[in-house]
Amino acid sequence: MNFPGTHTRRAAIASAGLILFGAAAAWAQFAGPAIAIASPAASAPASALTAQYTDVKIMPGDVISIETYGAPELSTVATTSADLPGTAAGSTMPGVKVGALGEIVLPYLGAVKVAGLTPPEASQYLAKRLKDAGILVDPQVSVQLESSPTRVITVVGEVVKPQPVAAFGQLRLLDVISACGGFTPLASHTITIRRPGETGSTTVLLPTDPKQTDAANIPLMAGDTVLVAKVGDVYVVGQVKEPKAIPLSGNAPVTVLRAISMSGGFLPGAALSRVTIVRTLPDHQHVQITLDAAKVMKGKQRDVALMSDDVLLIPRNGFKAGMANAGAGVAGGVTSGLVYRVP
Repeated sequence: MNFPGTHTRRAAIASAGLILFGAAAAWAQFAGPAIAIASPAASAPASALTAQYTDVKIMPGDVISIETYGAPELSTVATTSADLPGTAAGSTMPGVKVGALGEIVLPYLGAVKVAGLTPPEASQYLAKRLKDAGILVDPQVSVQLESSPTRVITVVGEVVKPQPVAAFGQLRLLDVISACGGFTPLASHTITIRRPGETGSTTVLLPTDPKQTDAANIPLMAGDTVLVAKVGDVYVVGQVKEPKAIPLSGNAPVTVLRAISMSGGFLPGAALSRVTIVRTLPDHQHVQITLDAAKVMKGKQRDVALMSDDVLLIPRNGFKAGMANAGAGVAGGVTSGLVYRVP
């Protein structure tokens, strides 16, 4: 690329281009032989990795089971409704539904408030009530939380079965994704988690290497919402047979040569030496990455993995170098004038 101005200005722009491209490269999702952009390590905020599980307390609307040793009449059975995750409306399960005021009704004891207690605390409380009432001499009571309409983790987006996942135990991110059938082929490895009571959201980058998953497999809490975004598209324009938008895959990279092949290949007269990627950075600036496709095809230059919303411009042979700037207009903004040429 030729820029007007002094040699110092050209050097500064080239240097800035290298820096910005290096930053953009860190966000690429894939790496492999002959791909210039390295795969990132798994990442998650330290605060998300060290989040502590809290004791589960019984809430109004929960279904709890009560078993009393030697007194089957004090065990409970409830009919479930459609608002309980993982159960079919009208089916039966061990338990009783906690009322809106936090109470359950038991034989001999009548209405007993259990909301706000953990299941072990509820076990001790009911045993004491039975003993104090003279119903049993040494009652052995076990209370278990069976289902809850509110204690769930909601998963939406690019998973096979987006659904609420019951959050009774100590669940982590990959447990919840697995409970939803795993990712779809178009799922991004960048996952957003929103937690009630916290401002903003948490972003987790899952790795492609399973050995690195521990750094991203964060604890999840009841009330969390997990958003799995679609990985996005890249746009091929210019001297190819079928200019198009190409969906990225969550499982394999779309490199420059692969995108050109998926667009039907070059048209006669395409300027292979000036293939340009116009990439939009998070601050809405644009960086241009140029490479010589002929050298890439001969193995003399590295191919480049494309990222979501990249515009791949194949100029016509004989156009002036400044024509590459037209790619920025296709991208929908004004370029910063920063250029990086793949070695």
